[in-house]
Amino acid sequence: MLIIGERVTLRALFRDDAQQILEWVNNPKLKYLTGTVYPVSEVEHEKWFENKLNEKVNKIFGIEEHTTNSLIGVIGLNNTDFINRNAELYIYIGDESHWGKGLGTDAVRALISFVFDELNLHRVSLVVFSYNKRAISAYEKVGFVSEGVMRDSLFKDGKYHDKILMAIINDKDKSHI
Repeated sequence: MLIIGERVTLRALFRDDAQQILEWVNNPKLKYLTGTVYPVSEVEHEKWFENKLNEKVNKIFGIEEHTTNSLIGVIGLNNTDFINRNAELYIYIGDESHWGKGLGTDAVRALISFVFDELNLHRVSLVVFSYNKRAISAYEKVGFVSEGVMRDSLFKDGKYHDKILMAIINDKDKSHI
């Protein structure tokens, strides 16, 4: 099954994607945005990748740009809770040539539509670093709002930064009333 956005498609990961994703997670620019500290080895990555391929609930998707059908990033869910109907979202555009072009925003919008309409979730949250202004703007465009700040909870480049908790609620869902 594919999740189709206006400019991107979210698809299952293929084994052939593993090497590209390993390169991305070890890219210093991306590590700064995702908070990854240690270099990721091939062995670690292979185990993580295999686990993600077999995951039944907390899915991860490859993000493909429509015009080239090339993998440009990943998006997924963690801590999916079907009882309370919420999940945590994560995303990164690994291919730097696609940064700042709205493709991440489109991917988030497509996944949010899917989780609200198909998975019947009510709330999706995420944590973003205060210095990642481009991501914050993208989340706000989709409808995420800031719910709180974890002050000085990230130490990067010799100083402390805030983490911002953001979430979006399914406004069409009136079952909580």
